[in-house]
Amino acid sequence: MLKKTVAILFGGKSTEYEISLSSAAFLIKSLDKNKYSILLIKINKLGKWYLCSTSNFLNKKKLLLKNQIAIILGNKYSLVNIKNNMPLPKIDVIFPILHGFYGEGGAIQGLLNLLNIPYISTDIIGSSICIDKDITKRLLKKLNINVVPFITLYKDNHIPSFNSITKKLKLPWFVKPARHGSSIGISKVNNYYEFVNALKLAFNLDRKILIEQSIIAREIEIGIIGNNFPKVSVCGEIITNNNFYSYYDKYINNQNVKLIIPAKLNRTIVKKIKKLAIKIYLLLGCDIMARIDFFLQKNNDIIVNEINTIPGFTSNSMFLKLFLAKGLSYSKLVDRLILLAIQKHKKKIIML
Repeated sequence: MLKKTVAILFGGKSTEYEISLSSAAFLIKSLDKNKYSILLIKINKLGKWYLCSTSNFLNKKKLLLKNQIAIILGNKYSLVNIKNNMPLPKIDVIFPILHGFYGEGGAIQGLLNLLNIPYISTDIIGSSICIDKDITKRLLKKLNINVVPFITLYKDNHIPSFNSITKKLKLPWFVKPARHGSSIGISKVNNYYEFVNALKLAFNLDRKILIEQSIIAREIEIGIIGNNFPKVSVCGEIITNNNFYSYYDKYINNQNVKLIIPAKLNRTIVKKIKKLAIKIYLLLGCDIMARIDFFLQKNNDIIVNEINTIPGFTSNSMFLKLFLAKGLSYSKLVDRLILLAIQKHKKKIIML
């Protein structure tokens, strides 16, 4: 059987650069080497593209200029090694494991559409909607889907006073950048001084931020894969000893976090969450894969927290663990995602 060439596109200009490197390392291990040839393309923090080997891709200092890649649109071979002007091998599918705004926001997806290469990610519109927590919540609210009460603030506009916000949202609050992931830039606010510091932190990362009311609820997550007929994973629950599931808990020290997979929920609630997850996935234009995070309150009200269209692919990632619990190994899951990307691409070409 002829091997398919899978290009792993990783790194990037996002604040989630390091997570992307960890995801790429895990993907390399998960891909079946009997089925796939791996092509590693690293984007550095300045946005330059480099061809890497599996032995040096994590090295931050030894990316030689001779390995830099140029992108030529409108050419049969669009990715070219600058040193020798030779095109890269034909790529069957690209896995853009680029977390954060520059990977999940639609820009990379648009470029890959222009390059006419299948890719493992939601398309432009779904990506640009889901990366923006403000837009996502507004759309879901219009569709009568429960979201956490929130206020949106813009850096260049008038910032309401602390007291005026307390009249709209009960303390404590969460202040977060609108278009970042992995809990980066999030603060829990209990008083005025914490509010001032939280604004500074969030506005350093994004000109648009959200203030969300903190609620008492269980944190439930579910994975979804598929295009027109998506399939869901089991539900998982996150229990943390800290104020919230922080970047530190996710990627540095997870000793304070307990993952319960599958979550201990009654069948009726599980059925409702799965049905709602598929509804949201399709309404927001998602395909290939996503992870949707919910809050489950004591009265069994289900509240949507956020949607992640390129979930983490590290050994600790909830998305992978949720499908593993459903009986899908990491390598089989990646097989499925590759197939979905190729199928979506073929249908897109026919539609055009």
